[in-house]
Amino acid sequence: MTLLHGFQGGLARLPAVPASTNLPVQSAFVPPRLYLPVDKDTPLIVASGERVLGGQALTESTPAGSAVWHAPLAGKIIDVIDHPAPHASGLMTPTLVLEPDGSNDQVDFHPHGWAGLSVEQLQRQLESAGIIGMGGAGFPTWLKLDGVDRGSLTTLIINGVECEPGISCDDMLMREQPAKVIAATANLAALLQVDRAVLALEDDCPEAFSALADKLDGVLANHSRGVELVSVPTRYPSGSEKQLIENLLGKQLPQGKFPTDIGVVCLNVATLCAMDDAVVAGRPLTSRVVTVTGDALAQPQNREVFFGTPVDALIEACGGLSAEVDALVMGGPMMGFALASPQVPIVKISNCILAQRLPVLTSRQPVMPCIRCGDCVPVCPAGLLPQQLYWFARSGEHSKAERHHLFDCIECGACAYVCPSQLPLVQYYRAAKSEIRDQRAQLVQADAARERMLARDERLARREREAAERRLAKRKGRKATTEKVDTGPSAEVAAAMARAKSLQQAERNRREPAEENSSSTSRGADSNEMPE
Repeated sequence: MTLLHGFQGGLARLPAVPASTNLPVQSAFVPPRLYLPVDKDTPLIVASGERVLGGQALTESTPAGSAVWHAPLAGKIIDVIDHPAPHASGLMTPTLVLEPDGSNDQVDFHPHGWAGLSVEQLQRQLESAGIIGMGGAGFPTWLKLDGVDRGSLTTLIINGVECEPGISCDDMLMREQPAKVIAATANLAALLQVDRAVLALEDDCPEAFSALADKLDGVLANHSRGVELVSVPTRYPSGSEKQLIENLLGKQLPQGKFPTDIGVVCLNVATLCAMDDAVVAGRPLTSRVVTVTGDALAQPQNREVFFGTPVDALIEACGGLSAEVDALVMGGPMMGFALASPQVPIVKISNCILAQRLPVLTSRQPVMPCIRCGDCVPVCPAGLLPQQLYWFARSGEHSKAERHHLFDCIECGACAYVCPSQLPLVQYYRAAKSEIRDQRAQLVQADAARERMLARDERLARREREAAERRLAKRKGRKATTEKVDTGPSAEVAAAMARAKSLQQAERNRREPAEENSSSTSRGADSNEMPE
């Protein structure tokens, strides 16, 4: 049995969400239109009116980590419009609209296979397939492997622990595809040449654990690497990457570091399966399993969903709503956010849609002042001081919040759950983080603007110096030319000047005696002196 180290904080008991595991994973359906959000800086490689094939790339990846969108189905690109974003802000975002045409036309996929694959080739395959972390964070998987060489890692962790209570998409994936999960884990472990590969899931998933255990020995008989199957106690947030690493390995991830810095790669089980699809079949990421649950839903279930499917169309495919709801929530009961519109699309990080009855969502007590009870401190899995962070965030003392490690907060909501004053603590933390990021971005822009101004001033000064040097050189050139004409006349000019001087001298010699006599007579007549 694997020794577990546990982690600080967390919640052992949370309210149950209606089970969505009573049915097998339902197959995907085709909505009338698909809405794929694109960043304003994401380069599009298709045009309005163009017909695309299933699996065809629609955008390019960006250095900032924006993943490629692929057409989930064959159809026509309608336009890029402003559409509600799958985000807590509820803002509109540029969105690519695809209208499926009902055909099964697809691009030709070019798989590589695990045999002979290098880490660099795997990264290129993952980037071209648009694969990101599907456990909720959405970090690009190809960037997660940056700087990783064969043998530089010690441990591979496949995270089958659900990130929130009530979500069961990973549970159902392991139940229904255990051989694929085990084989992909063993193949990736062999590629990375790790010492240890661990497949972890919670102890409230006995069916998934049993399905994996039944396939483990048979699948591993054909692989060189072993896989440990570990069941961890159900304690929220066990599925968080940092907490799972601490629980399994007893290592705490240093602030500002990545798991690869301590020799660990941790991947969500859905991300692993998408990676295997890209390597073995050459298939890009165009759909995922989504948990659709809540006591206001007619038929809770897990369903394969094409990206871009509107939430209202998904709910309708699950039998619709059986009761009035206050809001539809994307995510789970702890970290989910209310949707601004039912037209919000399913995207790569959408793992759950929650529809609870109106009385449940409106049963919270009014928000009261913080009484400094300290109940939030022992449940924080990051070991922070939530009430201090709350005061700093509320008062805008961002430097103090950062000194108290605000950015170590994983926004799990455990502190808000136990708060007797019903304070929305996580919202304050998110707002403070957003403001700090904005301030940092403004500083970066200001620094860039200052550098551009200094570069411009230097460029203008250099041009002025060069112009002054040219003017000086031009003046010197004119002076040199003038001096050369005055001191170096031609032979003809010199002879003419000599003749002229000779004639002038002869004329002066002829006139001098007469002038001298005339002058003497004048001087004598005018003199007052007596002759001697």
